[in-house]
Amino acid sequence: MKIKKKCVAWALIWVTAASLLTGCKNTRIVLTTGLASNELFRIGDVSCRLPEALVYLLNQKNQYENVYGIEMWEHAFGDATMEEYLKNQVVSRLAQVKSMVLLAKEQEITLSEEEIKKAGEAAAEYFGSLDKAEADAIKVQQEEIQKMYEDYCLAYKTYDQITSDVSVEISLDEARIIQLQQIFVQEEGLAQEIRGKLEAGEEFSNLASNYSKATQTTMEIARGEKDQTYETIAFDLDNGEISEVFAADDGYYILKCLSTCMEEKSEANKIQVAQRQKKERFQGIYAELMKDTLSEFQTKLWEEVRFADYEEVKTSSFFEVYEKYFSE
Repeated sequence: MKIKKKCVAWALIWVTAASLLTGCKNTRIVLTTGLASNELFRIGDVSCRLPEALVYLLNQKNQYENVYGIEMWEHAFGDATMEEYLKNQVVSRLAQVKSMVLLAKEQEITLSEEEIKKAGEAAAEYFGSLDKAEADAIKVQQEEIQKMYEDYCLAYKTYDQITSDVSVEISLDEARIIQLQQIFVQEEGLAQEIRGKLEAGEEFSNLASNYSKATQTTMEIARGEKDQTYETIAFDLDNGEISEVFAADDGYYILKCLSTCMEEKSEANKIQVAQRQKKERFQGIYAELMKDTLSEFQTKLWEEVRFADYEEVKTSSFFEVYEKYFSE
């Protein structure tokens, strides 16, 4: 499994599962103290312990510090501190992994003996890189590191298998990218006046420069990038054809088609369209599983985690070790 391919898959998983513990409407969320003392959250029957979350958190913290320095934690990120922001991101990422493990159970997807072996070798290398003070602070064992690597691998594998049978035969029309000029104004009367000037022979580009409030006058678009009204009109134009005035985006547009198909870009766009179809299939299966799934989260336990309590922990290679063993 190539690193680039894994990154694409993970990006799609992230979009689908990012709100799992922060308000996903299809999942019943319970903030609870009914979990075990060091159990941070549970999704269905899949659990995440605090040491596992600390491995993710402290590795990412130290990666950031290695690049930006420890001063970065003094800055704010919106309404939260950078520390709070990273903690939220880590919980979100772990929720994605655990929800994918749950989905793997539902789909009867398992790791091969070779994948389990790689997870064990990766765990031995990573755990061996921790000194005693780090291992004691995180309270993690090698067996738990192996399970983390297995879950991480299983998340990717589940996405790949669920989407593997999605058709990649994308027609040129589905992937077509067109080139347009546009004029956008907020008054219908002005739009009609401009349309009259076009009919009288004035140049579209000149009128666009003088009147249009859009940030772009000339643009390229693919299907799905504009609202349905805009897209339908734009993709129905012939080369050189100018549309009638139509309402969209709290204003009024006039479009001129410069090219009905930019062939090289349209061919390249087939890959993006195929990925979107895979994402849609995955989301449907995921949503069906999660709609009645109970998730429990021990908020206070996570709130009590402070970077200042883990200053002796310098480890930053957890994800690097994973890529070393699973990037092929």
